[in-house]
Amino acid sequence: MRTLFLTIVLLFVANSLFSQTNYYTETKTFYEDGYTYQVDRCESGFIYLYNKNNKWINKDQTYKSTGEYFEMPDYGLELLDNKSYRAMRNVFYNVLEEILSKTENNSIINEEQICFISFYIDSETGKVDDVRFSFHRTSGYVNIPISVFREIELKIKERLTFVVTEEGKKINYIYCFDKYIFN
Repeated sequence: MRTLFLTIVLLFVANSLFSQTNYYTETKTFYEDGYTYQVDRCESGFIYLYNKNNKWINKDQTYKSTGEYFEMPDYGLELLDNKSYRAMRNVFYNVLEEILSKTENNSIINEEQICFISFYIDSETGKVDDVRFSFHRTSGYVNIPISVFREIELKIKERLTFVVTEEGKKINYIYCFDKYIFN
């Protein structure tokens, strides 16, 4: 009888440890309380997650004066002040550490997990207008609910302000990205 009881308890514990919810199994829209998120699941295995109420995602970067398409030259045109970029990168990592460490450590298990975060920056103010997350369908990030990504988005928009160079002010928005490696 004791063995049967222990077996049942172990089955419940094992089930709770290994049954993580994959929130992003298909392309779909999440309608949440006060915000809407889009999930695009690509054939490559990557998942793109972003607020549908965005300004720049899926829009071309263009020169403000002419409307012509902007393409970053090979020589690396400075659109953001380098010192400002490094400082904001530290703020970005602090935001992710703060939020993920308190909410979702158990969802990302046993190996390095990479999440790419794209920033769409207002070329006048240096504030982040839009944020897009991308990660592979096999990563632990699929177990993190939309509400956590929303919290990260809001903190990034609240805390990150870049210094835009004169060259950066010539285009409609500045795109940059970084990666976060959970380990």
